Amino acid sequence: MHAAIYDQPGKPEVLYYTEVPDPVPGEGEILIKVEAISIEGGDIGGRRSSPPAFAGQVGGYASSGEVIELGPGVTSFKVGDKVSVFSWKGSHASLRVVPASQSWLVPEGMDMKLATAALIGTGTAAQALFQGDLKAGETVLVLGAAGGVGVPTLQLASKIGARVLGTGSSAATLEELRNYGLSDPIVLNDTPIAEQVKSLLNGGGVDVLIDTVGLANLQEVLPAVKDGGRVVILGAFESSQATLSTMYILAHRLVIHGCLLGQALVDDGVYERMDTALGQAATGELKVPIDKVFPLSEAAAAHARAEERGRIGRVIMVP
Repeated sequence: MHAAIYDQPGKPEVLYYTEVPDPVPGEGEILIKVEAISIEGGDIGGRRSSPPAFAGQVGGYASSGEVIELGPGVTSFKVGDKVSVFSWKGSHASLRVVPASQSWLVPEGMDMKLATAALIGTGTAAQALFQGDLKAGETVLVLGAAGGVGVPTLQLASKIGARVLGTGSSAATLEELRNYGLSDPIVLNDTPIAEQVKSLLNGGGVDVLIDTVGLANLQEVLPAVKDGGRVVILGAFESSQATLSTMYILAHRLVIHGCLLGQALVDDGVYERMDTALGQAATGELKVPIDKVFPLSEAAAAHARAEERGRIGRVIMVP
């Protein structure tokens, strides 16, 4: 099969298109012919910093395609089914083996590029808001509002009936996000985020903070959250550098949740929430923008595009 791989971590140009051995499904796994691949934040982070575990290893989280073979013990799918799938490795290829338990049936008629773009972003957003226990009438701040998780988070929070604040580097992009449920844009500039939030809320703070980025300076943003508020951390781009004050968390009675979707799949209700969100994207109840589509052979250019700021929507590759 064809795949986009790298030998050493680095910038997008470390990726190259080549042939690697076809995968074979094992117990509880399915083999799919890949039709679309979504470049996720974790794909970028892995390519930047994580060496492959072995020569020829294929990276990537999210893809969709047609089931062409069932491994032993699989009864939840049949050959010919269209599925959207999530696993830690293997998306950047023309064939992929994944656990059946981490695969979702694509609603009939749904575009496969849309199914790929929607699964992780909408599923993570739904899980984050569940863990943050956001309620109608509350206020939520979404860091990284224009990202693949940020956009569905805005929509789902707005549907709950919350006031939705969101951060971004481009004022024009944030204005466009009003079409996705954003109430109050916060442009990243010399004025601290917390200060901008307090100005909007007459000195108060938000009930829930959703960090889709993993800010190194998250501690500086925590004053944007009211005492007793909830913080959900999704991203990890800068988190290895982050320092949080336990004394501040104690004094302000903050509740901190970690939300890593791949780990959360073992928890009750997560698979179902992702299935519901995928269905909402299929019907158009959730709008899932796609920024640009590249052939898999141009993976380096696709990753470079995915790293650009100020755009809205996932970058998609097709084998």
